[in-house]
Amino acid sequence: MIVGEYWVVNSEQTKENVKREIDAVFLDKKYARIKIDAGKRTLSQNALKAVWYGDIAKHRGDVTAKDVERECKYKYGLPIIRRNQMQNYVHEQITDKLPYEKRIKVMDCFAVTSIMSVKELKEYIEMMQSDYPYLASEK
Repeated sequence: MIVGEYWVVNSEQTKENVKREIDAVFLDKKYARIKIDAGKRTLSQNALKAVWYGDIAKHRGDVTAKDVERECKYKYGLPIIRRNQMQNYVHEQITDKLPYEKRIKVMDCFAVTSIMSVKELKEYIEMMQSDYPYLASEK
């Protein structure tokens, strides 16, 4: 049982796995909080953020697109996902105790944008654009 884990249900098998996990949590704790975000993020949102990482890296000239992705996940993504109490706790215990350089690198190990809803990713993209106004305005 892993408390605070996100599940993506996209098959009968993953649906059954989630049901078993909910049953196990409820049997053990007699309490579970469940958040359901239905629907997928759009491919255009995913593609746009990937393109923007590259555009920012080219504009800056001193970093790679992967570096930009890590920075954006840390700067824009963490505040969004940390609204969730469990995500906030995880990052307080792990991320917040690291020096800045390691915080950025550890973004490769945490689900940030991949667990965002369409609305959250839209907010993330808008935050990026507010700091980098030369990015294309399509969202």
